[in-house]
Amino acid sequence: MMRQSSSLVTRFKRDERGAFAVIFGLMAIVLIALGGAVVDYVSMEQVRNRGQIALDAATLALQPEIFKVPVNVADIKERAEDLVLDRLGGEFGVTASLLDPTVDVANGTLTLEAQMSVPTVFVSLVGVSKLDARIRSQATRRMLDVEVAMVLDNSGSMGGSKMSNLKTAACNAVNILFYDRDGLGCKVPTGVSKNENVRIGVVPFTALVNIGTQFKNEAWLDWTSASQVAAYGEILNFDDDDNENTKFTGPMDRRTLFNETKTDWLGCIEARVSPYDTTDDPPDIAERKFIPLFSPDTVYNNNNNYLSDNGGTCQLKTCTQEKTQNSCYYSRWSGWTCYGSTSYKYTKRVGNMTTNLGAASCLPSNPVEISSSSNTGSTTTTTTVYSLLTERELQSRLCKYNGTNENSSRTNDNCPTAKVLPLTDQPKSVLDSINAMVASGNTNIQQGTVWGMHALTSGEPLIEAKPVAPGQVSKVLIVMTDGENYPDLGPGDSDMNGSSYFSWGFRYDERIAPKNEINTRAKLTSVMDDRTIAACEFARENRDIDVYTIGLGSNNATKAMLTACASGEEYAYFPNSANELNDVFRAIAGRLAALRLSL
Repeated sequence: MMRQSSSLVTRFKRDERGAFAVIFGLMAIVLIALGGAVVDYVSMEQVRNRGQIALDAATLALQPEIFKVPVNVADIKERAEDLVLDRLGGEFGVTASLLDPTVDVANGTLTLEAQMSVPTVFVSLVGVSKLDARIRSQATRRMLDVEVAMVLDNSGSMGGSKMSNLKTAACNAVNILFYDRDGLGCKVPTGVSKNENVRIGVVPFTALVNIGTQFKNEAWLDWTSASQVAAYGEILNFDDDDNENTKFTGPMDRRTLFNETKTDWLGCIEARVSPYDTTDDPPDIAERKFIPLFSPDTVYNNNNNYLSDNGGTCQLKTCTQEKTQNSCYYSRWSGWTCYGSTSYKYTKRVGNMTTNLGAASCLPSNPVEISSSSNTGSTTTTTTVYSLLTERELQSRLCKYNGTNENSSRTNDNCPTAKVLPLTDQPKSVLDSINAMVASGNTNIQQGTVWGMHALTSGEPLIEAKPVAPGQVSKVLIVMTDGENYPDLGPGDSDMNGSSYFSWGFRYDERIAPKNEINTRAKLTSVMDDRTIAACEFARENRDIDVYTIGLGSNNATKAMLTACASGEEYAYFPNSANELNDVFRAIAGRLAALRLSL
């Protein structure tokens, strides 16, 4: 029996049948784990790729936050984690935790890293319950400086609901650009960090542009009108008085004219001499300087007549008639009656020299009577003084303004109250400037456009703008109007001046064009339109300025002008009603907000 048992054991030890099955059974777990590891790894890579995409999106979305002051790193981390987990869509058992973000404001770089854990299915059989992966994303974008000049129509036609709608729309655009907030009107939001790379200026315009009196002592202001002398060889609008014994004997400082009339310059500027009325060439030589507005006194009850046209030292070119009648007597029924002979004596005066004449050779064909007086009696003498000056000569007499005590605003005729606000990064200043606008006067889109360009140009007259730097600074001009270029012609063609005094002086001064080319309002408007387009083209082509235009209810000619002025048809907007202004300004502000970030 024992021998049989021993033999059985021996045979069992020698029998190799089924050995592979045993080995396979032992290796099966390992083989399954190894095969499953590939599946687990592929699954982990898929989740990691989704996580990487999510982290990249979070980095791009949150990179602008690094430019806020102060930078809230904790908030960036929390929001990034939420974005990543949201993009992963609640993958079962998947966790993701962000490391502290790395911020480099100087270079515009945000770096995010996350640690991910993905549960395993197969390798868990050998004790590996999860696979870890680290993902990293970096976004570098420079904050593009955005400079915006809002050129806004303040003419009389903008009164009422138009002006209120414009204020709301423009203010909303300002808050979008500064704060990424809409619908606040002209109020500054609270508890919100402003975008530090935005600066905005405001250029209200009517027939003129008011730059403000703070510039009155700047060297680029030409109080002597020397720019006109350099361009035309004479001073337009003003002349000496032909009296070498007075101080009014040559080019007159307009500051002195204001002093003589007991008035102050309010800040309005005339257009520069062509071609500088459409450019931003620096005002460093005589013909490129800016002339402060001094609106002349017109004569004989024309539209800005504020001084007496009779007597005084201005009448230094006169013809005096002395009419003597003899044998005169007085009747209560018929007054004085003369039956005797009548004689005449004439005295011509030029400057300080007088000439006695026996005949009426000194009288012009249509004499302008200055004064008349009579000495009645049996011999009656009537003395009448006639001017030898033309109306335009009389109007230009410097001596008219000598100690006149005029003391009114007519020397600043048509000067708007709303002033230019140069570029600033202070939102409240911009909002207050817009809210202070008042509708009055006529429309000069050209001068508004030019001063908008000045606001966006580094160097004088307005020095707040940064130099042109493509890829670093975006310069934007927004021109809004509800009408056409509309100069005030005053009495019209019958007026010796042909117009009210405006940016280019009087129409018949020919500073903007020969008078035969502008002898109607339509022709003058067309020339002003051409000047406006020329200013826009200079801004676009020479100063890298994007021009947006808004024409509220504009006619076809103005639409064509504004379209030509804009940087492209998609930059020109033509709302039909003031209620649409908010949508237009919001659309423009949205486009500009996207410009603040440059890849």
